[in-house]
Amino acid sequence: MRKLLIVLLLGTTPVLTSCVVGAISGAASKQRSIGRSVNDSSATISLNTRLRRHGGMKGVSVEVADGLALLAGFVQTPEHRLDAERIAWSAPKVVKVANEIEVRNSKGWWSGAKDRWISAQVRTRIFADQAVRSTTINIETRNSVVYLLGIARSQGEIERIVSHARLTPNVKKVVSYMVTPQTRDQEIIPASPQEELLGAPDDSS
Repeated sequence: MRKLLIVLLLGTTPVLTSCVVGAISGAASKQRSIGRSVNDSSATISLNTRLRRHGGMKGVSVEVADGLALLAGFVQTPEHRLDAERIAWSAPKVVKVANEIEVRNSKGWWSGAKDRWISAQVRTRIFADQAVRSTTINIETRNSVVYLLGIARSQGEIERIVSHARLTPNVKKVVSYMVTPQTRDQEIIPASPQEELLGAPDDSS
């Protein structure tokens, strides 16, 4: 009887070990995800504070996702655009910077309201698609140009997300900075840097 008990215990050891390792791995993965979220929030606050202190950056918006800082919006001079990127690189927890700031005059309240409406429509289309299961998707719209950031499960999922943004009314252009777990450490290059304009030209420019 004693020998039988020992054999049974030895037989279950690999299963128990696998369960323990799996639990530890899952907890560690969750902890890393929480850590990245905290780092991104901290970087966004820090970067916004530094830009406001600099002055001339009222039209600049900041979004940090997975260490990538997206700078969008507008400034009055090319020097301000360069200063914004320099400040972004100096912010803690920022490992990559995408500078999409335009040098132009403010287009007023309506432009901002229209951009917010577009972002909301894009977000609705994406999350209504049951085939898109990623939740780390950030949508930024400036002057009817939609910028996509975050991590998708696969390149195919990225293509679905980009397609939803393209088909949204009033979107002129889509620029994707989304990555997959396999490509997240590669150099950030827009998926469609020469994407043709969609819809009618903006007459207010």
